[in-house]
Amino acid sequence: MKKNIAFALFFAISTLFTYAQNYPTGYFIAPLDPPLIITGTFGEIRDNHFHSGIDLSTDEEEGLPVMAAADGYISRIKISSEGYGKALYITHPNGFVTVYGHLQKFTASINSYIRRLQYARQVFELDINPKENEYIVKQRDVIAYSGSTGDAEAPHVHFEIRDEKTEEPINPLLFGLPVTDIFVPELKFIRLFPLRENGIVNTTDSAETYDLKVDNGIYKLNTTETPLVYGNIGFGFSAVDYQDSSLAELGIYSSELYIDGKIAFSTKYDRFNFNDTRYVNAHIDYLLKTRENIKIERCLRLPGDHLKIYDDELQTGYTNFGEDGSHSIRIVVKDFNGNKAQIEFRVIAKASLREKLYQPKPDNSLLVTSEKGLALHKSKLDVVIPEGAIYEDYYFNDEETKSIYLSDVFRIGDLYEPLHLPMHIGIKPNKDIEDSLKLKAVVARIDDDGTLRSCGGLWNGKFLTAKTYDFGTFAIILDTVPPVVEKYYVPAEMNTMFGGVVQIRIKDQLSGISNYNGRIDGKWHLFEYDKKNDMIIADVQAMDVNLTHNIEITATDESGNTTVWKSTFYY
Repeated sequence: MKKNIAFALFFAISTLFTYAQNYPTGYFIAPLDPPLIITGTFGEIRDNHFHSGIDLSTDEEEGLPVMAAADGYISRIKISSEGYGKALYITHPNGFVTVYGHLQKFTASINSYIRRLQYARQVFELDINPKENEYIVKQRDVIAYSGSTGDAEAPHVHFEIRDEKTEEPINPLLFGLPVTDIFVPELKFIRLFPLRENGIVNTTDSAETYDLKVDNGIYKLNTTETPLVYGNIGFGFSAVDYQDSSLAELGIYSSELYIDGKIAFSTKYDRFNFNDTRYVNAHIDYLLKTRENIKIERCLRLPGDHLKIYDDELQTGYTNFGEDGSHSIRIVVKDFNGNKAQIEFRVIAKASLREKLYQPKPDNSLLVTSEKGLALHKSKLDVVIPEGAIYEDYYFNDEETKSIYLSDVFRIGDLYEPLHLPMHIGIKPNKDIEDSLKLKAVVARIDDDGTLRSCGGLWNGKFLTAKTYDFGTFAIILDTVPPVVEKYYVPAEMNTMFGGVVQIRIKDQLSGISNYNGRIDGKWHLFEYDKKNDMIIADVQAMDVNLTHNIEITATDESGNTTVWKSTFYY
């Protein structure tokens, strides 16, 4: 189906699409020369957020020139070991801001300016706002070069267009960027959601997923049985899109749900607010995403979902099937160029299903809703779930077991239930901890495979407290192991660095690196932090050659454990 174009209509450029009518087309150009190959779409579902721009392919290359999309001035320069890595922001006179992320480097003048600030402050990460007349740019001016800094998994350019006043990201394709796309999206799964204790699918109020098959280009449920339903039922789908010349799986642009021929729900990815982006966990089936990495988009709005990507004039909740009868369900998904895929199937409503069993509530559970939080206080455990942290009614419970750690192990809530706001947890150790070690104590989340993930920790009386966005299993442990610092590459056992670059591996097994410092020949030297690869990298091309140089790295983790590592290299 990936290359199935049987029902595709060829739209050569996105400026022909009517959704662009509210935004100035022709004002912005793409930051890369055409043809534009998109490897990430606007609104695409990512972990705990929606993608806020488009990713443009560089064919796995770094160092390609990145151009200003329109006249303006550089209003922000940000350098981070995470997120967009090295990024530039350009403010334009028409009220929009363009963003360019994962850059390898900036132009020579900006690099020189940044380097002076980094050495003056002795830091790698920066977030600065140049003056309005300091860096004026014209459309097509080269402002930087493509890379893979920050959280980029491969070289590409992340490109955004934001509203200057609200800072909301807007789908860049609405501005008429020339993107060729003739391939229809591909539907993968359909999922039916019965409202807990108020709906039934087949035998119970558990959601049910259906694989799909294609027969002569027409999608069908891959089952010989027609789904049986009763009560309040919601629908969802999994779909991906493709663009020619790319193997990347892309997100869709819009979706529509029709029940008995009448539209009941629709979604469109035109713009959103960064404050709302975590609501992605309400829009998808979080359980299936967490457990099986299947992204199901809901055709309904949960009570605690406040996204603005839905058509509020339509029904936005569950559909009630209270009387016997057969009903037509149609789901349509489209990409930005209007290529669409759809499935139509039937469900049979049976009032007799009301006698089927609902899922049992967990023992000793407490109801938490989208409007009502929870405060739980026990002898060894405190849990506070704030109002607005849960998207739909949820029965919370916890469990305590003995452990080898400094406290009992507490299973708090359900790993497959998302939190929109962090919960506060406090755990009491089983015995007093020496004052000298208290700062080393952390609340750790324990994964099923035994991996420990620090949530940090602050003492509040006899309880060690932390905040976390995840339910799971937690205990108190001591973090006394300092970071590991080691050479990344020494060729042929010669204490020599080739290529003018020094690479050092720097990693902490639990609480994470808090700060690091690099010195060469006794002087502070800039080491850029590539966090995803646990690497710090220094450019030494300007140093004296044919000499042995001393290097010293100091690394400290979030628990205050420090490693000082010394070595030499010849350059």
